[in-house]
Amino acid sequence: METLTNLYVHRENAAWARKKRHLPVTLVTGFLGAGKTTLLNHILTNKHNLKIAAAVNDFAEINIDSQIVRGNRAHDSVVELTNGCLCCSISGEFQTAVWTLLQDADIGKIDYLMIETSGVTDPHKTIATLEQDYGRMYRIRLDTVITVVDTDALVARITHGDTALSAAAADSQLKCADVVLLNKRDLVSEEQLETAKEFIRAYTPGVQVYSCMKCAVPLHYIMEVNEVSAGPQLVSHEVTTAAYTVSTDGGVMNRERQERMRNIGGSTDSARHLSQDEFSSIAFESTEPFSLGAFQAFLGSRFPPGVSRIKGTVWFEENRSYLYSFHMSGRQRYEILPCASMSESLAGAFSVQLVAIGRAIDTDAIRRSLENCLASKNQGLGPALHPSYQSARASIAKDDRFELIGEGFNADSNPNHHYVDFRVTGCIEYGKTTVEASDIYGIDFTRMNLELAKRVNGSSGPVSILPVLLPTGMQVCRHAVYGDVSFDLAWKLVQDVAKSLIDEFYRAVGYCKCGM
Repeated sequence: METLTNLYVHRENAAWARKKRHLPVTLVTGFLGAGKTTLLNHILTNKHNLKIAAAVNDFAEINIDSQIVRGNRAHDSVVELTNGCLCCSISGEFQTAVWTLLQDADIGKIDYLMIETSGVTDPHKTIATLEQDYGRMYRIRLDTVITVVDTDALVARITHGDTALSAAAADSQLKCADVVLLNKRDLVSEEQLETAKEFIRAYTPGVQVYSCMKCAVPLHYIMEVNEVSAGPQLVSHEVTTAAYTVSTDGGVMNRERQERMRNIGGSTDSARHLSQDEFSSIAFESTEPFSLGAFQAFLGSRFPPGVSRIKGTVWFEENRSYLYSFHMSGRQRYEILPCASMSESLAGAFSVQLVAIGRAIDTDAIRRSLENCLASKNQGLGPALHPSYQSARASIAKDDRFELIGEGFNADSNPNHHYVDFRVTGCIEYGKTTVEASDIYGIDFTRMNLELAKRVNGSSGPVSILPVLLPTGMQVCRHAVYGDVSFDLAWKLVQDVAKSLIDEFYRAVGYCKCGM
């Protein structure tokens, strides 16, 4: 009788217990270098009142993406899923991480989960895991699958049959999508963009397609959240922003995918995409800085065959004060941007951390190439090539659109490391001094020179320049002039890019109130 009574009490308690709600999830997928981490950062930056947790999967040994996402977000939950593929070797770890986050959702610490897969993940099995109605996943509500696409790489694949930019995993990522973001749209023409959209819509019927730069899209376009406008503030003087509410039902954006997946079926072998694509990775770490000239020569010689993606952080003997983020993706376009100064470093020291991912790559050759970039391997090269240094300075001085800055030695005045610093101003071409251009017409030379570095490095050419902020506060571009690096090749591209850049900046300037 006591047992029966306890059973009734248990059922009564269960009936009156508050139902544990489902945790809405958005899965972010896409091929290597498409912009998945950029999208995740955009969402976390613009989440307003939403409490979002992020689980980041990196195929390589070092989880570079989670470091980027975490950045300065000390209050955001970021879970690392490292050294394996989400749908294969670490699927058990993934389910444990999600289960832990569900406990956080129960006590109100999070109300939305973003999951970023690695670039080589076939999302079929991950989606099936998230949609299980039993076990640890039963309270997960998969709202949307977002596939980020490098538009430039896709156009090259469509128009030129570039097989280096195709993979079984990339095809599966498209087939699984509820939303496709055609990222990096600024790298293609309007006609090429339409070609990409037509391809996506034919390949993945019913999918929502948005074109963007830096994955900047409104959150309610890609997640099942409702935008709540703050409305006119007639009484309060406080600044308010728009907020979001999580959709109570979910499943609105994924109906087309569910029907499509039933028709085409999913992947039956969880390792199929890896065996077909033959992806592997290598992690390189060093507490010693790189030689700028050796690294620029490495980029100029292109990469060992099969390398599809390189990402991580680098620092240089020629600028020990700053750590740089480095990315190579798509059609071998680079991005080199300062991400921390020595004064901001909590560890008090920098290190090189790079991950290379590719198809059937020679890991030993890549490791040797990166080791050869270390500063200690490049001593004694400067003096023998002193004429190249003088020639580079003369080339810059002859072009009055540029200013030649300083003497070009590193912070330690080491004569073995020659470089040239310069900045574009375009002042003489428009008949202005630098003071007039900046103070009267508002020309932002810092932004102009950062943009110059960005466009040169993103040109898909075999050259690169380093953006450097001098102690004086002046933003310059730096290029080495020793070793095997070619300044002449870089300078020609810099001049071509500067021409259009100067026109853009000066034509956008309004006239002064005095009429000048």
